[in-house]
Amino acid sequence: MIRQGLKRKILFSLSFLLDVYIELSPRSFYQKLYSPLYQRTSISETLSRMARVGEIEKKLIKGKPVLQITTRGESLLNEAIPLRKLQEKPWDKLWRIVIFDIEEKESKTRNMLREKLKNLGFAMWQESVYISPHPLAEEINEFFEEKDLFPRCVCFEASQPKVFDPVDFANRVFHLEELELSYRKLQSEIQTLLKDFKEGNIKNDKLFHLSRSLFDWLENIVMSDPFLPKELSQLGNEREKTQQMLAEFSKFIAKT
Repeated sequence: MIRQGLKRKILFSLSFLLDVYIELSPRSFYQKLYSPLYQRTSISETLSRMARVGEIEKKLIKGKPVLQITTRGESLLNEAIPLRKLQEKPWDKLWRIVIFDIEEKESKTRNMLREKLKNLGFAMWQESVYISPHPLAEEINEFFEEKDLFPRCVCFEASQPKVFDPVDFANRVFHLEELELSYRKLQSEIQTLLKDFKEGNIKNDKLFHLSRSLFDWLENIVMSDPFLPKELSQLGNEREKTQQMLAEFSKFIAKT
């Protein structure tokens, strides 16, 4: 039986840290990063199954085995991180605003709605008011109708008011400075870990253990990243820098 947690980690790593696979064995990479959470047989079985169903593909580059994520695999990852593609589109200067009125006795429904909005990159502006720049109004309203939440819940579009700066507004509502700090803290941790290892302060086993926490850290930050359009945020620069540093770090691990 395929392990969904391991499968997501494989897709995530292939998509966000692709360069690492040019210089190491895929099985070796996952054994170092994710054991003892996953046994060697589980990793091999998961990789083989994903290759059979076309979610990843095996290639030889310079005579070395390399895994690459396929279009199908990218589609599966986009279901988990649906905002990745949306950030590539120019912002149309429209905000999508969700307003809902769900009573306290329906707390389960309210929590479900908040989680749904969070996963779609909405941020809480005020109590029961969520906002996003992504063009998702139609999808959200269809969801409300499907769940019999309309008209208690509604999403509408509003143009950008000229009385305030949209970049400043986005920074405040989406707490972008905190996310930027998280990326930079991870970058600093990568640099510190490498320095300590090279100076002999960390042994191989501890290096691999700490490495796993770095990959989990990046995944958690990315899952919280709203992937805002470039017109509203330059957070993508810190994301890409962190990805590159972790990819280089992974290459180093492969040689130890």
